[in-house]
Amino acid sequence: MNILKIQLQRLRRFLQLATAQTRTVTIDQGPDRGGENTGFRPTELWLIGLSACSVTTMTRYVEDKGWSVDDIHVSAEDFMNEQGDIARIEFQVTIKGQINDEQKLELLTHVKNNCKLLRTVASQIEIQYTEATRLAEAAPAVCHLADGSCCS
Repeated sequence: MNILKIQLQRLRRFLQLATAQTRTVTIDQGPDRGGENTGFRPTELWLIGLSACSVTTMTRYVEDKGWSVDDIHVSAEDFMNEQGDIARIEFQVTIKGQINDEQKLELLTHVKNNCKLLRTVASQIEIQYTEATRLAEAAPAVCHLADGSCCS
């Protein structure tokens, strides 16, 4: 069984340094919540994790099926209820490649039912996947290393 372990060190007020294996990330709150906006907000990291797990699950499924997919792009947004709790997450997915509408629907259904992180929260939070009609407005990450190990 694989056991994940992280360490978290508070640097000042809301600024924290998180370490997993040999990687680090800074976590902070925005100025509207008393932070300095020098790191990811915890909910951003959570959405990043859910989105990354979704893309990984879709990539494995596409490879297992032998479908020709060049790229998968995911944009995620959470929605709060009246109590301020996350009630719904909407994932907009853009799939580039030789894949038909039936295969896309199969893929989106598969990820919703098979992503481990989503299965953990799906009983309490509504999860929606839709095919995006255009890429998200945010600029995509650009990898500067040949092996793609570092993106900015």
